[in-house]
Amino acid sequence: MKASPTTLIRAHYGTLVDIRDNRHRWQDHALFEGLPFVLASGVGAAEIKLPAGASAGLLTVAGLLSAFLFGTMLQVADRAMSWADDPPPPSAERSSHAEFLEGIAANAGYASLVSIATAAMFVVATVVTGPALIVFSALGLGLALHVALMLLLVMTNVFALIQGRLIRGRTRRNPAPVTPLEQRRAHGK
Repeated sequence: MKASPTTLIRAHYGTLVDIRDNRHRWQDHALFEGLPFVLASGVGAAEIKLPAGASAGLLTVAGLLSAFLFGTMLQVADRAMSWADDPPPPSAERSSHAEFLEGIAANAGYASLVSIATAAMFVVATVVTGPALIVFSALGLGLALHVALMLLLVMTNVFALIQGRLIRGRTRRNPAPVTPLEQRRAHGK
């Protein structure tokens, strides 16, 4: 199927690895999936029903986030096309930078996809009543937390890259490794 999101989802989860041994950490899954599940379960157990106005407001936020995150992917695509048109000389630094951009695109694309699903939950929550409202309120809020955690991940990674590049610019020397590839190479892996 041409519009299948599986490649994007796999690429995103491929970025959630420990840089020391390239393995998935249970702590990451507990945070990124477990915490939203706990929130959704708690909202459902407490039988919280979002008012239609709150659902509409959250729908707007989720839609805007999806568009913003898609824009982030387009910016990374522009950078990748620029590299393809005028490739820089091969080096470990360039490979690391390319891997970082690929990870940012995967995380942003995945978060955009989840934002769309979140918006869909809030659309339904604006029109249903009774038990269905409880279910869609819980699903929407759980997914909204998942998106917020993905945004935090992207912001943290981008800030680490910015710090490393600023240190390099000020001191004219390579800073401590900041991307997963740089860190694996620094540890001899």
